[in-house]
Amino acid sequence: MDKLLNKRVIILFLLSLTALLLSLMLYIIISTTGIILSPKLSCNFRDKVYLKDFILSLDGSLENNHKIDTNYVGKKELKIIYKNKYGFYKVKKFNIEIKDVTKPTILVNNEYVVTEGFNKKLEDVILCADDWDDDVDCKIDGSYNMDEVGVYPLSMKATDKSNNTSVKYFNLRVIKDNKKIDSNNSLEFVSYKDIYKKYKNNNTLIGIDISKWQEEVDFKKLKDNNVEFVILKIGGQSNKGENITIDPYFKNNIEGAIDNGLKVGIYFYSHASNVKEAREQAKFVLDNIKDYDIELPISFDWENWSSFNSYNISLNTLNNIAKSFMLEINNSGYKSNLYSSEYYLENIWFNNDYKNIWLANYGIIKYQGKYDMWQLCSDGKVDGINTFVDIDVLYLN
Repeated sequence: MDKLLNKRVIILFLLSLTALLLSLMLYIIISTTGIILSPKLSCNFRDKVYLKDFILSLDGSLENNHKIDTNYVGKKELKIIYKNKYGFYKVKKFNIEIKDVTKPTILVNNEYVVTEGFNKKLEDVILCADDWDDDVDCKIDGSYNMDEVGVYPLSMKATDKSNNTSVKYFNLRVIKDNKKIDSNNSLEFVSYKDIYKKYKNNNTLIGIDISKWQEEVDFKKLKDNNVEFVILKIGGQSNKGENITIDPYFKNNIEGAIDNGLKVGIYFYSHASNVKEAREQAKFVLDNIKDYDIELPISFDWENWSSFNSYNISLNTLNNIAKSFMLEINNSGYKSNLYSSEYYLENIWFNNDYKNIWLANYGIIKYQGKYDMWQLCSDGKVDGINTFVDIDVLYLN
């Protein structure tokens, strides 16, 4: 009896041991990672990277490869989901560091010209910004006298919080004050008829953009002279932090345009300094166009470059401001676009982030990016408007 009991105990022990070994082997098989991470677990701000870029080798198949959001600086946790060679799904978590390695932007040509008696600091008017840091340190090196005509060799140095540094050398030229010329009385102008003849085809519409500066407009005459669309200023701000005002001619302009069969688009002139403010501006636009048929895009126009430094925002923040305005517009069923010149598209705006761009360019276009509307002059003349006007080409495809 005792021998039989001992035999049973031994058998049970062996069975338990076998089960334990099998479980251990199964655990080893299942838990085998089969993955080796890259020794470089970092990338740069706004880099285009995917999850697979951080994997050195994988004995299995990656199940969740996707583009990594690198639109901020700092540490980020990532999660890899993969199936190992035994067919078991595994999860691997790890951290990467997103770094800011880009030097700050200083936008000044080789010569900066001011009139005698100019009373602003150069650090305030020469655009100096970082791609990520909202508060970059910008300093002018060299002496100058705004009250004395002459040429002063200077440099500007900009340093961000990641210790990336830019230096730009330029000459400050102080000149005598020149009287301003009233451009509306100039004999030189661009004829709308000539532009229509040159650029009109099956893929284009030719039109203008107007605001209170064009004063009273005869839309019937515009229609009779082949103006196919108008982009109307709905309103904006006069300065940072100021209330939104509607363009005093907007109601007459939009009703006159629609009544005469012209296609209508909108633009808003913004001084927004944060995302929340930009969203409120978009809602202002939506509230004021809800009773009208808007066929063409609603444009975001931010071009306060001589006062940019006072906003204490980075290029990333500015781009988020624009995109938040446009997203609000798009989510309401309208098409949006970004208004800008070639220079700022290449130096300020993250232009690859914008599907629709209204390009302001008054000469030969060197811009290599995509755009669907082109503002080609500011000194156009057309019957129905007594002042100069901007002329535009809209590309249908």
